[in-house]
Amino acid sequence: QAYEWTAKLYHYLLKNTEHGKAAMDYLRQRGFTDKMIDLFQIGYAPDTWNTLVQFLSRRSFDLEEAEKGGLLTKRSDGGDYLDRFRDRIMFPIHDRSGKVIAFAGRILGEGQPKYLNSPESKLFNKSRTLYNLHQARPSIRKSRQIVLFEGYGDVISAWEAGVQNGVATMGTSLTENHASLMKTMADEVLVCYDG
Repeated sequence: QAYEWTAKLYHYLLKNTEHGKAAMDYLRQRGFTDKMIDLFQIGYAPDTWNTLVQFLSRRSFDLEEAEKGGLLTKRSDGGDYLDRFRDRIMFPIHDRSGKVIAFAGRILGEGQPKYLNSPESKLFNKSRTLYNLHQARPSIRKSRQIVLFEGYGDVISAWEAGVQNGVATMGTSLTENHASLMKTMADEVLVCYDG
């Protein structure tokens, strides 16, 4: 539930606040339409230390659990909780049934890492999760084919161009778990990684 609420918050901040304006401009320059931003629930984590902390507190979520789940982090001196993601365009990551289980955050300006994923948790295992599988499943079922992309943007751009059987690995190489999962769903996998 905390992940679902967080996805809604980040999406709202991207589309409806001054905080999200630069991120929205960046996405539009990259060719993302409002329709795609809504469909993929892209959001923005503002450049503040406690927006999400306050949001989750007001909704009575356990902050320690939110830290274990990778939404928050703790100060190095053991003090207060802080937002894990700051000044990043946020891509919610869903499980096969469509529930938000993690995030990938792309830094807006310069800095490292360019992409920051949620840490692995009981809900999220990178080597067993494919980005966009929940939305691509009907098309995969019909075509018995998967197009495997390298990243989030590739999947979204391809979807807009009509390729709706696309999924992506997330900052990890293709694993046996990914291959096994795809084998149960499709007869053919087209690997469409960057050049």
